[in-house]
Amino acid sequence: IDYLPDFLDGLFNMLSDSNREIRQAADSQLSDFLKEVRHSTVLEFGPLVSILVNQSLSKDRLNRLTAITWIQEIIHHPHSGGDALLPHHADVLGAILYCISDSEEQISLVAERTNADLLSLVRDTRGDFRLSPLLSTLTDKFMTKDDVATKMASLRWINMLMEKRRGDM
Repeated sequence: IDYLPDFLDGLFNMLSDSNREIRQAADSQLSDFLKEVRHSTVLEFGPLVSILVNQSLSKDRLNRLTAITWIQEIIHHPHSGGDALLPHHADVLGAILYCISDSEEQISLVAERTNADLLSLVRDTRGDFRLSPLLSTLTDKFMTKDDVATKMASLRWINMLMEKRRGDM
């Protein structure tokens, strides 16, 4: 697992290969690695989050679906989840909000569930987190995306942040 960030991006890129066998092998290997990630007791989030955020913006449907699924799993990671994700909340939120309006229903459904999970995680955290990156992400998505789903998700976040950190808003 320690070396996963070294080749994870390459595996994701193989999901969009023109050869079906390569796509299937990459998908299978990514599933196996995700199982290992679920059971690992220590996980370095920074490099993984960066790769997953970039892949969630991919033009390829399978890359986006796999990336948002991995993000959802990391949010629920039993040993390193929660407060360990605090430095990366804004980046993860940006990826989720991007996928919420996806034309592929499966991707948007996973993104909506992942958004609700991250919102609950931030709402319930006792850890300190920087508000400005979250607000910057929310403002950017609210102003640049025209779809209702993204705007509604952004408003739910702003409402939660107002309740949690009214004095800082």
